[in-house]
Amino acid sequence: MFTEKQIEDKTVELLAIVYNSINWSKMHTSKNPHDIFNHRVRAASRRATLFEAISKLANYFGLQSLPTEAIQLTQELRPYERVVLNKMYMEHIPMSMMAIMRAKERRKNKGQITIFETLKEEVLKDE
Repeated sequence: MFTEKQIEDKTVELLAIVYNSINWSKMHTSKNPHDIFNHRVRAASRRATLFEAISKLANYFGLQSLPTEAIQLTQELRPYERVVLNKMYMEHIPMSMMAIMRAKERRKNKGQITIFETLKEEVLKDE
């Protein structure tokens, strides 16, 4: 069972992975990419399930697939999907901006051990 903070952290991590999967150089728009992302997060959150929402979010940006890490996080969050989808809908701007900040951190630390990997290692040790 996850705490509310863990659910939020995992949701932010999931959105960060999606954000980093987007080829922003192919997005030809005069709008701010952050505005586009948070608007589409909110729109996708109205789907019936978390898997549908993530699929729709990926489709909005022309993604045909996502990294396996995104699918693993989605599976972990599935028991809490109503909470996650509601949070994505009601708090789409802060959730999206935290995800964008996390995405930038992930890019900066590429090749280094991340917080997410450290958490996974701790879980494996506990098992």
